[in-house]
Amino acid sequence: MAGDADRYMNKGFHILKIKVGIGDISDDVARIQAIRSRVGGNVKLRLDANQGWTPKEAVTAIRKMEDAGLGIELVEQPVHKDDIAGLKQVTDAVDTPIMADESVFTPRQAFHVLQTRSADLINIKLMKAGGIKQAETINAMAETCGVECMVGSMIETKLGITAAAHFAAGKRNVTRFDFDAPLMLKDDLIQGGITYSGSQITIPDEPGLGITGVSIQEEAKR
Repeated sequence: MAGDADRYMNKGFHILKIKVGIGDISDDVARIQAIRSRVGGNVKLRLDANQGWTPKEAVTAIRKMEDAGLGIELVEQPVHKDDIAGLKQVTDAVDTPIMADESVFTPRQAFHVLQTRSADLINIKLMKAGGIKQAETINAMAETCGVECMVGSMIETKLGITAAAHFAAGKRNVTRFDFDAPLMLKDDLIQGGITYSGSQITIPDEPGLGITGVSIQEEAKR
């Protein structure tokens, strides 16, 4: 995994998102230590446990990383999505910012997390929220409560990511984004939309989303 970090750094990325919560927490800590040693102190590390820890495991793992001075920017969804009490337990017990992802699909769920102060940050995904209107509501609620948001993505094409990028760019409360999904696809049939240059994204200024077409015919020839 440290080798993967090298490869992305060479492509110009200065923020790395690393999956944890699979297997023993000592293995997670060791992997993050190896990555931090490889990339140095100028690269931000974001961890995503994908609900993989219990509250006790999350607190133990994160505290070990804090004690080791690994400089973790945030930890995303450390516990099961329905365990809001456990999420709050982790948030209250560590210094590293905790982000709610799967715990917040709807404005109602966002209200519960915000009301109980169970997370420091919220990850909004247009596909998860059900569209821009719901995402707008969640972001407005979070901003009112002084909680910053990240806009992330599912595994989707540039069509959805372009809409998410427009949304993120227009919201002062959105302070982070995670739009790597199209980079994982073998082929993206969407023409137009956002463009990638290393770690930088350019949002089109054409009308609407700036999508110019879908290359279905070219794919059909293969």
